[in-house]
Amino acid sequence: MFRDLLLFRRGPQDLPHSQVLLAVLCVLSVLIDMVLAGLLIEGPVPFTRVLFSLLLLLALPALALQMAGLVPRLMQTATALVGTGIVFSLLALPVVAGVGELPADPSDLQPMQMLFGWISIALLGYQVAVKGHILRHAMDVPLRAGVLLAIAFFAIELVIGLALFGGGSA
Repeated sequence: MFRDLLLFRRGPQDLPHSQVLLAVLCVLSVLIDMVLAGLLIEGPVPFTRVLFSLLLLLALPALALQMAGLVPRLMQTATALVGTGIVFSLLALPVVAGVGELPADPSDLQPMQMLFGWISIALLGYQVAVKGHILRHAMDVPLRAGVLLAIAFFAIELVIGLALFGGGSA
């Protein structure tokens, strides 16, 4: 099912309405994101930042669905967002490992680091498109509106995350 979501073949409505599945995916998401954060950040892994990101991933669509009067769609939408988020986190692991430690001066970047940097940008763009696809089905809006909503959610998470945790957080 998640593969079909990633390929834009299905929407969140095709996933089972299961609190257990969503809970398992949430735990798995936190564990994988802790590993990813450990690769990105020197020092202790910021569990609160990882948990905060997951809570925003659930809260922002919940708020949008509530405002649209579509609350019954929340379980499947959240499951789709968390499940595809796990896939993107797994895809990001080798990319982040490939980038390695960044030099202080950007002109000292190695060619492989630049390649992995471009791959990470492409991966982020694809992730926004997939989230937009999920949100368009959940909200009954065109794809471009779903993508704009996904971009807005990303910006909100980035701004609030920077305000709460500073620039050194994952």
